[in-house]
Amino acid sequence: MSFDSPWRWTDGQFAGFKEGLGDADVEYKIFQMDIKRHASREAQAIRGASAREMIDAWSPDLLYISDDAGIDHVARHYANTPMPIVFSGANKTLAEHSLEGTSNITGVLEYEHIPESIRLLQNLVPDVRRLAVITDTASHWAPVIQRIHGSMSALPGIELVAVDVVVSYADFQKHVIDYEQTADAVMYLGVFNFLDEEGNTVPYEALQRWVVENSTRPDISFWIDRIHFGVLASVTVSELEQGIAAGKLARTILIDGVLPADIPPEPTVKGRPAINLARARQLGINVQSTELLTSEIIMEFQWERLHD
Repeated sequence: MSFDSPWRWTDGQFAGFKEGLGDADVEYKIFQMDIKRHASREAQAIRGASAREMIDAWSPDLLYISDDAGIDHVARHYANTPMPIVFSGANKTLAEHSLEGTSNITGVLEYEHIPESIRLLQNLVPDVRRLAVITDTASHWAPVIQRIHGSMSALPGIELVAVDVVVSYADFQKHVIDYEQTADAVMYLGVFNFLDEEGNTVPYEALQRWVVENSTRPDISFWIDRIHFGVLASVTVSELEQGIAAGKLARTILIDGVLPADIPPEPTVKGRPAINLARARQLGINVQSTELLTSEIIMEFQWERLHD
């Protein structure tokens, strides 16, 4: 796991992987790289080395990796070895990871539902025209930003007024406040690697709560956990579908004997609309019955549920 557990994104992928693998008799060992708390390249490399120590000691029949950091710091060290590797949740392609053409790696790409999410936002807030995008500096966001630019032709009337890649939490806060004057809505990408004045990584849960308490701009992202923590809406990438697809690939390799090199990586296509009704109410947005009936509805902010 590139990230940690318990967390819906990570746990959902793993649950889906086991479902996709079916009734095969499998023993699992899990390593959590936990890159939200080990965010620097140096810290990620150390976590990757620890993961490889466990893998080398156990010699698994197949290695399953969720998300890009595991591909960067673990999978590449086993490229073109006999051990098959299946990934899910990858924002970057194998070519972008400099692993295209490897004989033993395949998996599931994580492509965001960008036009669908923006259209959902327009259904909720019809006068949205100016969209700002903000993210941390993690390298896997670069192809996502490219896909956002590429989606604009399908979204007449939407203008990207800013695409900001930010290092510090103070700068992140300043940009969000500035968007009150320059943007109608905000798209949040990477929110895990912003540093405070002491150089510590700000927990993304605290960051999202600050946004809810300080921004009046309707917002979107692409993952269901963000909606729980106060982002208004998204057509979410399904963590379960990502995992199921990866589990099916693993079964094809382990049970059917298909070579990873013969299975090109592909994205999942199914997304699910989700709306945080507490955020909608806070922003004075009246959610129509059409969206209520067709979306996953989050009734409260995550920190309120934890407090209860």
